[in-house]
Amino acid sequence: MFALVAVAAMLLSCSGEREYLNYRGISMGTSAKAMCDSLLQQGLALDTFHTGETNYVLADTLACNFKVTIYHQNDTISDILEEYVATYNDSTSNLWQARHDELEKDFGWPTMRHSGDLHKEAFYENDKGTVILTLLNTYSPTLSIRYSTAKTK
Repeated sequence: MFALVAVAAMLLSCSGEREYLNYRGISMGTSAKAMCDSLLQQGLALDTFHTGETNYVLADTLACNFKVTIYHQNDTISDILEEYVATYNDSTSNLWQARHDELEKDFGWPTMRHSGDLHKEAFYENDKGTVILTLLNTYSPTLSIRYSTAKTK
């Protein structure tokens, strides 16, 4: 009888727990410091010049064309912003398509806020959070992906 009550209590406590988006296989529900440490182990370097009280900035060490910013408040992650800068438009367009296809598998078809050749913005959302994929193919082509813990559903 006691085991049955313990199992029921465990199920009730787990059912109220919030689920978070995953970023590179790590839950955004972890602490910002733990996320930063994990990304450092994956080969990114901490940019101490741009890291502040409410954000960690990490970048690839070779070409410096990839940057990750972890926004947090009291070590609780609110957003993660991935930014890619390229020298030509085809590279960001190809990356856009690859990331769009990956996110579509996880979230379904996005709401397209912009859908032109030079500017595309796809908005994905579910009960874990939101992801915004943005392509700007202008003078300096960029692709950004914002993962947010804010839920809209």
